[in-house]
Amino acid sequence: MKNKGFSLIEILIIIAIISLLIGTSIVSYRFFEKGTELESAAQNILFTLKLAQTKTLASEDASVYGVHFENNKYILFKGEIYQKGSADNKIYQLPNRLEIHNIDLTNEASSTVFQRIDGKTDQSGAIGLRIISQPDKVKTITIQSFGQIELDANLNECCITNRLADNRHLHLNLGWGIQNSITLTLHFSDVPEKTVDIGMVDYFNPDKTEFDWSETIDVNGQNQELHIHTHFLNEFNTILCIHRDRTENNKPLQLLIDAKDIISYTTEGEISVGVYGGTVEVQ
Repeated sequence: MKNKGFSLIEILIIIAIISLLIGTSIVSYRFFEKGTELESAAQNILFTLKLAQTKTLASEDASVYGVHFENNKYILFKGEIYQKGSADNKIYQLPNRLEIHNIDLTNEASSTVFQRIDGKTDQSGAIGLRIISQPDKVKTITIQSFGQIELDANLNECCITNRLADNRHLHLNLGWGIQNSITLTLHFSDVPEKTVDIGMVDYFNPDKTEFDWSETIDVNGQNQELHIHTHFLNEFNTILCIHRDRTENNKPLQLLIDAKDIISYTTEGEISVGVYGGTVEVQ
């Protein structure tokens, strides 16, 4: 019995299949490589912004710090205004395949500078980073006026998906940090009155940059649905978001943190900001 070998056509087909697989793998790897490069560069910009904010809060060299953006690079600088060529500048060049395609900061600024004490900025907005050959592959760094810096995040995402059509959905810029707070108190001045104390420690994330609590509370036979969380949290400031839908809540309420008066609601939904409630923004 003769051994049957491969014909020339079969060999050519096998070679073609192998070549196709190799080519597909190379293309896939290049797409993956570009995506990884984009993610890494976006993370580096995020880190540099937070570094500028940290240096400012620490009052390093008795100065403020900022980040300046250009098409192919970004620069960490010292001082209130970016000065090209300064010896204090630290330049970060982007990989050749990437570009900053969108600088959308307040007043058409191209730099963000952070403020002492609270880490806020007057140059808020967004920075768009993309792959030049794939313009639909974009990473967006968002800089909020109150100091929060995020990658591909929308501050108002929870507020859009859970928007409430009354004044019981609020943002409170407290002006102080709740990181070391212990007790969240809900006092319902109904008849009879009801007070609920919530231990806060279990509702912080590990580094205490987020707080998130929600619960349904029975107040004299009526469920009160509440969601209280932060949009921004550090040792100096807190942006507190309170969801309290009028259709689900009809009891007067006072909210306190460690006995500090934050905000009160009447039965009709009118609000009164407490001494420690800071400034309020209705969503």
